[in-house]
Amino acid sequence: MNPILRGFLHRSAVLKLPDRKREIYQFIECKENQLEEIAINEEQFIQLLGEKSPFKAAADHFSLHISYIKDLMDEAQAEIDQVIEERCNRMNWIDCTEMMRYVKGSKDNQWAFIFVS
Repeated sequence: MNPILRGFLHRSAVLKLPDRKREIYQFIECKENQLEEIAINEEQFIQLLGEKSPFKAAADHFSLHISYIKDLMDEAQAEIDQVIEERCNRMNWIDCTEMMRYVKGSKDNQWAFIFVS
């Protein structure tokens, strides 16, 4: 799947999570992104995840037990994956290239599609 489309579907699915679950998910995602930015390679990133655990930070920040945070993240990821899969199954691309060429009165090599989900 196109990475831009995948990112769009992921962000959309995250926004559909219940408020509290979304808040915790986004908190952890933000912490992971911060660690990714400072890591110079994959090995250091994994090391940083262990040293500065986003799950531990979320547990402390939200005053929740880390096992609850882990379970909640598993649930959230399952919900996100399900929403993305459902949308991919309903996804439809409509080729509007000829119509746009007619409207513009040009014969350029650009394609025009409408994405329906």
